[in-house]
Amino acid sequence: MSKLALGTAQFGLDYGINNRRGMIPEGEIAQILSYATVHGIDTLDTAAAYGDSEERIGRYQAGSGQKFKIVSKLPKDAGDPVAALTGSLAKLKANSLYGYLFHDFQTHENNRGAWDELVALKAQGQIKKIGLSLYYPAELEKALADGLMFDLVQVPYNVFDRRFERYLPDLKKLGVEVHVRSIFLQGLFFREVATLSHYFDRIKNKLTRLREIAGREKSSLLEVTLGFALANPLIDKVVIGVDNLSNLQEILAAEDVAVQAAGQTVDLSELREDDEAIILPFNWEKEKASVS
Repeated sequence: MSKLALGTAQFGLDYGINNRRGMIPEGEIAQILSYATVHGIDTLDTAAAYGDSEERIGRYQAGSGQKFKIVSKLPKDAGDPVAALTGSLAKLKANSLYGYLFHDFQTHENNRGAWDELVALKAQGQIKKIGLSLYYPAELEKALADGLMFDLVQVPYNVFDRRFERYLPDLKKLGVEVHVRSIFLQGLFFREVATLSHYFDRIKNKLTRLREIAGREKSSLLEVTLGFALANPLIDKVVIGVDNLSNLQEILAAEDVAVQAAGQTVDLSELREDDEAIILPFNWEKEKASVS
């Protein structure tokens, strides 16, 4: 089974710095999900906040008979976790979820009583694993200090953003399943450096260096960035987003080569970047990422 999980924000939203056409048409979503199944991808990552993503996945599952392991997320404004989960299950046409996460840590902090409700839903069999989608290491430290018994955590991780790396051994010891996202930094790694706005000037030298390393290793940017995450044995699932079917085909074709390339222990530590204005895409403004 593939270590890849398919992110589905693009199924319901106009998402990604390189996305030029907007939300993926539903007919192509069916092609993408069918192709993913054939090639060993068994896990989907979605959220109530991803527009029509849950509904579109549900229609595919109902029509095809194919059932994925689905990880969804409790909406930030959900006052009633039971009602929120019931709504997601209805849209997904599913009886239970593999994972259900707080969409961000602040959602958990704003509604601490929701945790016990999710624990009860897990005991009833409606959720297999409960957990957190996090953005900052301090959030993980607080969750651990508070003694939260979470089964699954999702964090950003890529050749620039390695902030959570030092926590992975401890999470593994605790039996926590680790999913990573943003491995392509929303497509920034594949943009031509010259087309980026001045907002990205502080990182252009590292983007150029990434290209130089890929060229030196006779690998593509896709193989280097994908392999970096896939080769980490402490990571259980690598969440990828795609803009179209050919994008998924390209990623899957690169998967084996990517792992082999990463296995050559290419040192990418020089690319580490801790500037959260760069490594957290929600800090970007559209005009900052536009062609200059």
